[in-house]
Order: sequence, then C-alpha cells, then structure tokens
Amino acid sequence: MTEHTQAPRIVEDLMTADLVVIRPNDQVGWARDLIMTLGIHALPVVDEDVVVGIVTTADLADDWRNDEPVRTVMTVSPLTVGVETSLHEAAELMIERRIHHLMVEEAGDMIGILSSLDLLQVLVIPDD
Repeated sequence: MTEHTQAPRIVEDLMTADLVVIRPNDQVGWARDLIMTLGIHALPVVDEDVVVGIVTTADLADDWRNDEPVRTVMTVSPLTVGVETSLHEAAELMIERRIHHLMVEEAGDMIGILSSLDLLQVLVIPDD
C-alpha cells in the first residue's frame, strides 16, 4: 500500500457491491454458467427483493442435475454483517462458522458480499 492509502479496516472497505443475484427457482445449470462466466464464487439468492440464500461453488460441486432448482442446493439464511463490522470480526465469523462468504447489509438492505478472498487482500502488499 502506498503511504497515502489507508489500510482497509471495515467490511465496507473490501466488500463487492455490484451483486449478481439469482432466484430460488433458477436452475443449477444457470447458476454454474454465471459463476464460471463471471469468475465469481457465490451468488446471493433473492426472492421478492429479499435475500433468502446463497449458492457457492462448493454447493455446486456435487453432481447436481442442471435442471435442479437452486433452492434445493443453496444455503438458506446466509450470515450477514453490517458495513461497519471490522474485518477482524468478519474473519473471526468466517473461521468460527467455517464459511467463505458474508452478506453485507445496511439499514436492513443487502448491499454487498464479502468473501474470504477479499479478506486475503489485506495481507498482500502491492508492488510499487
């Protein structure tokens, strides 16, 4: 990090805000295609503008049929944290729960996602 850049400290500093979402009745094949095409590791599952689950590459690793609905493979009620949650606390939650993604909310709305890979960014010092 350069001397003028402050190190990330809270979830808001590292989260991904530009979310791609799917619906519970979307097919597993569609979720696989999105994940592979976009190079991401998780998709929030939204029903009527409410996050009801998350589907990750780990969820899709099993031999699910492509026409299976996402609702059968998703993790229901994913863990959420607020934008002001410290990165340390977020990392502790991931370790404690053995998960790699946290949904991020602000004022009751899901506004982002934080992954364990995002957290690894704080350990990497960019080349000058």
